[in-house]
Amino acid sequence: MTKFIYLESFHKLFFTLFSIVILLLNLNVPNALATNNEKAYQAITTKDANIDLVELEFALTPLTKDELTVEVHAWLAILKAKATIVSEAEIHVSQKQRRILAAREISDISADSAELMKTSNTDKTAAAELIEDIAEIKKLTQDLEHRSAEKAVNTMAKTPESLNELSQKAEQYSDKLQERRERLINNLTQLREEKNDALERFQLVLNNWESKGADGTELHLYANALSGTNVDLTDSDAAWLTIKGWLLSQDGGLRWLANIIKFTLALLFIYILSRTAGKITDAALNRNSNLSTLLKLFIKVSVRRVIIIIGFIVSLTLIEINVAPVLALIGAAGLVVGLALQGTLSNFASGMLILIYRPFDVGDIIKIDGVTGTVHSMTLLSTSIKTFDNQHLVVPNNNIWGTTIVNVTGSMTRRVDLVFGIGYGDDMAKAEKIMLEVVSKHELVLENPAPVIKVNELADSSVNFVCRPWVKTENYLDVYWDITRQVKEEFDKQGVSIPFPQRDVHVHHVPENIKQP
Repeated sequence: MTKFIYLESFHKLFFTLFSIVILLLNLNVPNALATNNEKAYQAITTKDANIDLVELEFALTPLTKDELTVEVHAWLAILKAKATIVSEAEIHVSQKQRRILAAREISDISADSAELMKTSNTDKTAAAELIEDIAEIKKLTQDLEHRSAEKAVNTMAKTPESLNELSQKAEQYSDKLQERRERLINNLTQLREEKNDALERFQLVLNNWESKGADGTELHLYANALSGTNVDLTDSDAAWLTIKGWLLSQDGGLRWLANIIKFTLALLFIYILSRTAGKITDAALNRNSNLSTLLKLFIKVSVRRVIIIIGFIVSLTLIEINVAPVLALIGAAGLVVGLALQGTLSNFASGMLILIYRPFDVGDIIKIDGVTGTVHSMTLLSTSIKTFDNQHLVVPNNNIWGTTIVNVTGSMTRRVDLVFGIGYGDDMAKAEKIMLEVVSKHELVLENPAPVIKVNELADSSVNFVCRPWVKTENYLDVYWDITRQVKEEFDKQGVSIPFPQRDVHVHHVPENIKQP
């Protein structure tokens, strides 16, 4: 029994240890595999440092974040090597310039010293200046770090002829240095192009790496620090050679010239496209009679402006401007502008509602906000109205949409409301017949609907008739004025009076013997 218990305990201990070992193996195997995979992966896009950008983009797309990490550091090493070579070349250019200046100064001082040496025996001032010049020449030769130059100074700076010879040799040495420096600057231009090419590819890899969750802030700062070309404006020769080399390089001036030409042509094409699209839209909208003139004009202008705005943003890519930050800036600016211009946006919304529901159109006569006039034009923010006395009023759309709109010319026909009064002693049938004849004879009065002439009111001083003929809207005022005049003339001819308000005053005489209460 005891033996059986020991065996059972041993089995439990064995299975426990076995489970722990399996668990550790399960934990370590994936890590080991991952480590091996990371060690096994090597950068594949850096095999050709001049790989096409489009091909590089395609090659980066399927890579994971960890694989892109390797690619980023590989391109970083290439970029750093290129930048180091450029920096060393710039240092050599600067050193060459310093030596050229020193050699030219030696040449000038040596020539002056040759003249001073001729008079130094008799002129103490010239002798002192000569000593200073010789010391300056020796100091400059030490700055040149050229042993042959130092030896030449020590052996030649003793007679005027030797100093002149030194001046000539210094000038020749300066010319040789200048030739070497120009070649070095030309090579430097090529090195800068190679660095910029590596920088462009590095930024592409870096952006792809960030798009898959990495943080490349520090690397972006490093890339920005290497971008551009340093030009020493104090060195006019080097500055001109650098600018000239950049202007004539395929990745410099010629590239930007081509980009600017493409950008200009793109803008011209977009402008022509917007004009053409506007004309096509206008022709299509004119076939639809249900749309208002204001809405047609708005759609036409909107089509043109949308094409121009989108085309301009897309064209920015032709001059190598990243439009993503531009779009983000537009979005942020839109939010700020929206908060700052709430009243303007309210007018904009009202303008859109007016265009959609069409309460009036261009040329309509409206009564709005205490103003009566003809609609001249409309924008999304305001409506332009011309009054009958030719005043030009601009009314905000919010004021128009927020109140009652009376469209006087909104219908094809309109009723003319006239009121004529006759005396209580006049013949009402005769007066009604006169008005009916005047209305029936007028050529602008419509037969259908038929005019209405009825007794409407027994007023204080007159019996009032309503006279309501129907006319086309554009003839309203002409009919109103004509019938008013003709009815008055006919009433006068046929003895029908048109009374005016009057009051009768009756005076009663009270005898003096009657006492007032």
